[in-house]
Formats: sequence, structure tokens, C-alpha cells
Amino acid sequence: MLAGAVELDTVGFGVFVKAVGRKDDGLTEVLRLVDVVGRQGSRINRSVVAAMVIDGMCREGRIEGAWRALEELRLRGWKPDFVAYRIVAEEFRVAGRVEEEGSILKQKRKLGVAPRKAEYRECVLELVSNRLVTEAKEMAEAVVLGDFPIDDDVLNVLVGSVSDIDVDGAAMFCKFMMGKGRFPSTEVLVNLCENLCRSNKGDEMWEIFRVLLGKGYCKNARDYHLVVSFLGKAGKVREAYDVLKEVKRKRLEPDISSYNALMEALCRNDLLRPAKKLWDEMFTSGCCPNLHTYNILITKFTEMGESQEVQQLFDHMFQKGVAPDCATYTSFITMLCQENKYEQALEIFKKSLTQDAEVASSVLSMFILALCNQGNFKAALSVMCSVPSHVENLNSHVILLKNLIDVGEVEMAVEHLGWIRSNCSSNFQNIMNELMASLSTSASLQNVTKLIQCLHSQRLVDDADPWMKLM
Repeated sequence: MLAGAVELDTVGFGVFVKAVGRKDDGLTEVLRLVDVVGRQGSRINRSVVAAMVIDGMCREGRIEGAWRALEELRLRGWKPDFVAYRIVAEEFRVAGRVEEEGSILKQKRKLGVAPRKAEYRECVLELVSNRLVTEAKEMAEAVVLGDFPIDDDVLNVLVGSVSDIDVDGAAMFCKFMMGKGRFPSTEVLVNLCENLCRSNKGDEMWEIFRVLLGKGYCKNARDYHLVVSFLGKAGKVREAYDVLKEVKRKRLEPDISSYNALMEALCRNDLLRPAKKLWDEMFTSGCCPNLHTYNILITKFTEMGESQEVQQLFDHMFQKGVAPDCATYTSFITMLCQENKYEQALEIFKKSLTQDAEVASSVLSMFILALCNQGNFKAALSVMCSVPSHVENLNSHVILLKNLIDVGEVEMAVEHLGWIRSNCSSNFQNIMNELMASLSTSASLQNVTKLIQCLHSQRLVDDADPWMKLM
């Protein structure tokens, strides 16, 4: 590029020479490059490039070299500004070398130039737009940690982009922003909190929320819900509950989503007594539970084997006009099957039949699977033979047949296939095709062979049938 007289820009050249300067004895090459570029009269922002070079050297621990670079770059007209001097001075301070720190600060006051906010803004935004997020973070750290001015939109971009690679760095930018009395955008805050949750940094999240709450960030119930939901995800249950109480003190109506977020956190941490207390508080405050609320509790109580609690919640749903979904039915029925309460499980399944055919079809598959897992094949066959014709049941038949064959109940499987051909002839071939596909990976080839022989002897398949190829 230099040989071809291609004009360089600040970001491209700055990132390159910063990388060169980080190498052992890289300063010599950096000075050679800046001399060549300087003679070309390029429109590169020299102060920003100088700061990038100095920052890179300091990050490698070569602080004496960085101090020398300050002087060499200044003599060559690259005008290190206060940001560059501050970077080196801070590294000497951290190293406990107070005398050198003082000397650099004197040079800063005498020789340095004031940084221009617009120049660093342009540099940081261009780095982010070119997906050089690490470089943008390092550049912005030099500005922010030196308490130099930086615009809100730049900080928002930094918090949002940096949180994906360095959540601690993003939190630092967010705190700097809040320290100036400004707030991150909702979108940026959500992204930061999601990354804090993934990194198990609930304490750091609460620290940020505590500042936001103290500065009046939350203006309505929706803002409070964001705080409660993320505190719940992070396992900060007590803090989330305190925020919910603040919502009530301000006479705002808590959103059901806030209650659900806290309820989910309580159940996830096995805090069932507080969960029941929160359930009572919901009704006291006039907030009615929705389907998600019921499913949170039903799922948890089924895990605990509390069938009586689940039944009460299930009945309560119907009393309040809340229709269960597939997850509700599946959780309850699976638990009842595990407890060998077949008749009760069948009654729950019948409720899904009266509610919605599509829901009943999904529930049926899980019901049959749960019965098969318990080895209750007779009950599973009985259920399949009683399913109304308007309920899609192909997958459920395949699940039952596959399980029968896997455990060696081949005769029972063949008998059921005969029933299907007699009673569901239009669906018979589709079921056979799906069953063949599932048996191609069966662990018991002997059972598959026996099945095909039985099917052939009963003329459920003929010599030209694809099934015979499995032989």
C-alpha cells in the first residue's frame, strides 16, 4: 500500500502499527512506518494513532518502551495527546514507580495536547463497524478510564458490542455511563444482562440495577419487569422480590410477567414455600395467573412428585377459565404414569380430547411413551384403540409399535398392526412406512426379523413389499 501510494486511514493504519508495536523490539519498525506515512502527507489522525501504539505497548508490559515512544512520536510530529500520556502514567502508577509517574504527568501538562472527543468517537465507531470489537474496547478503555469525554451513543454501542466478548468490560462502560448520570438504552441493557446471566455474574448485574434504581431509571411497571426478570434469571431471588415490593409501594400494578419471572426463579432454586406465598400474594394484589404461571408450578410439583398439589392446580385452571396446553397435560400425565396411576392419567387425557384435537394428538404421543416406559403396554394398546378418529395418531402408533418390538413383544405388535389395518386402513401404509424407518436403527435385529416373518405369514406384507428387503 505504501509503495503504491494508496491513502491509509486512521483505523487501518492505527490497528496495524499497534500490532507491530506489541512485538518485541517493534518500536523501531513503528517509527520507520510513521516516518514513511508522515512524508506522504496522509490525512491520518496522528494523535489517535500515537495513543493506539502506546496502549498496545503498555498492554504487553513494555512501559519503558512506551515512555520512549511518547518522546519519539512527539519529535516526529505525531502529537501524543493527554490520552497517550495518561496510559503510560497509569502503568507506572500500577507498577509502584511513583517518581516516573510524576515525570510523565509533568510532560503531559507541558507537551501533551487535549484529546478531541469527535476524533476518538469516529475511531471507536469505525472499529466496531469493522467488527474490530477488541480493538474498540481497548481504545475506549483508554478514554473512559482516563475520564475523558465520550458520547452516549458511543457508550451504548460499546456496551452492546463488547458484552459478547468481554462482559466485565461492557459492565465497566455501563457504570461509567451511569456515573455521568446517563442510562444505557433498553436494548443494550437487555443484551448486557443476558451476557451477565450466561457468565453467572449475578452480583455484577445487581450492582448495575441498584445504581439504575437509585437514579430513577424505572418509570413504569415494564421497566421494573426487566429488572425483576433478569434478577430472577440470575438467581438473585431476594433482590428481585424487594424490587417487586417497591413496585407495589409506588402503587404500580405489577405485570404478570414479573410474578412469573420471580416464580420461575423460586422454583428453580427449590424455594417452594416462598413460591406458594408469592402465589397467594398475586391473588391478593388482584393479579390473575396465566397459563405460564400454572405451568411453572405444575412442572415443579411434578418433579417433586406432589400429585395432590398438581391436581389442585389443574382443577384451579379450569375454574379460572385457563386452558391447559400440551406441556401442562404432559407434565401431569407423565407423573401419574410414573406413579402407576393409569386411570387418573386416562381421565386427564380425556380432558385434552374434549379441549382440542391438535393438543390431544401431542399429548397422546407423550402418554403412550410414558406408558411404554413403565412397561404398561396393555394400557397403551387400550388407549390407542379408544382414540377418536379425528385425533391424529400416526406418531403414537409408531411409538407404541417400536417399543413393543424393542422389548420382544412381537406378537403383540403384529396383533396391533392387524387392528390398525382393520380399523384405520387409510393410515395403515403410512404407519408401516414410519415404523420401517424407525426400525432401521433398531438395536435388536432378531426382533425385527421375527416381526417381518410374522407380518409375511399373516399376509400383512407380501414378497414384493419393501419390508422384505430388511430380511
